[in-house]
Amino acid sequence: MTLAPQKTVEAAADWPDFDAYPVRHRLTVAQSEGRAVAATWDDGLECRYHVFWLRENAPDSETTHPVTREQALQLLEIPDNLTADSARVDAAGFLEVAWSSGEVSRYHPGWLRAYSHGDESFARLPERRLWDPKLQAEVPRFDGPQVLAEEAAFDRWAEALYVTGAAILENLPARPETIEDVPARLGPLRETNFGTVFDVRSRAETTSGAANSNAYTAMALPLHTDLCTREYKPGLQFLHCLENAATGGESVLADGFALAAEIAREDPEAYETLTRLPIAYYNKATETDYRYEAPMFGLGRDGELEEVRWSPWLRAPVKAPVEEVDRLYRGLRRAFALAEEPRFQVRVRLEPGELLGFDNRRILHGRTGFDPASGSRWLRGCYVEREELESRLRILQRRRRQREMEA
Repeated sequence: MTLAPQKTVEAAADWPDFDAYPVRHRLTVAQSEGRAVAATWDDGLECRYHVFWLRENAPDSETTHPVTREQALQLLEIPDNLTADSARVDAAGFLEVAWSSGEVSRYHPGWLRAYSHGDESFARLPERRLWDPKLQAEVPRFDGPQVLAEEAAFDRWAEALYVTGAAILENLPARPETIEDVPARLGPLRETNFGTVFDVRSRAETTSGAANSNAYTAMALPLHTDLCTREYKPGLQFLHCLENAATGGESVLADGFALAAEIAREDPEAYETLTRLPIAYYNKATETDYRYEAPMFGLGRDGELEEVRWSPWLRAPVKAPVEEVDRLYRGLRRAFALAEEPRFQVRVRLEPGELLGFDNRRILHGRTGFDPASGSRWLRGCYVEREELESRLRILQRRRRQREMEA
């Protein structure tokens, strides 16, 4: 057999993206298996890499665009019968592969380990912390001006917002535009049928028209998550207090993930029902008709809880056999009863200049009723997608890895 002449293409960078990859484990052995490359790491992890997977992720300038770091080589440009003629660990610790098509590719050990099957530690977001009595005693608070002025303070707030699901900024200006300026530091505001920014106060006190949500009345609001009627419900919600002189109107919060964990522990059948049976949610309005069906507890591909859809007043009539309906109602009643227990609730009276941010796909929120005749109550709110916060945290982790490589 005549081997194709080898061609080593200059790499634009050591890896095909803008991240940072400190070497925490070193390659010890590599060998070709034809359609795969087998490699062993110094901690004993054994990996096999498919030839297409390696070839299309090579960092050379013909495979990866040197400016955008996006793939320039298309999958169908790779020969269907591609094999690895040889594989070795070179003197610098890189994996070097000679291809049957004639090229030679090199892979940085830090990058290769980060994307190796069997090691899921790279770029993992911080672990969420379920609420406990200690946390419920005080939602994390931060000085708003400092968070806006100092990147390190902003990152501490963002991490707390993700880990605990809620955080409060204090000492912000009690001006209407504040709600647009602060959350926008994370990412674009999401517009909904309530607008890009919405005002939470009793519509009976204003000239803005009839209330189109219970939130725009003075009634108490049971715990809920917003916009369960949407296929992709907003990930983060922010509420900025401008005025709060009315009697009552405390904000009530609960950790939906902690509630789900409690239900799973004490009543596995109810938990299974609430993760399996879809509930139809629809908004009751004259000009819009948003509808979506999903279980109350949404699970990800790994079976872990990913989101909570919890709305006592936006559920449509259930269409299911009566036995399933019975199971669903028993699960719902237990969930709603647990949520009313003080051990799961946090009550916060927002003062002018305070901004509450929380994960709308995890944290339930509500309020006690208030007397509009006793004083004014005005909160302004908006939504930002949760993925904006996740992106910020990944960039924070990237910077930490860059500092590790420079140390």
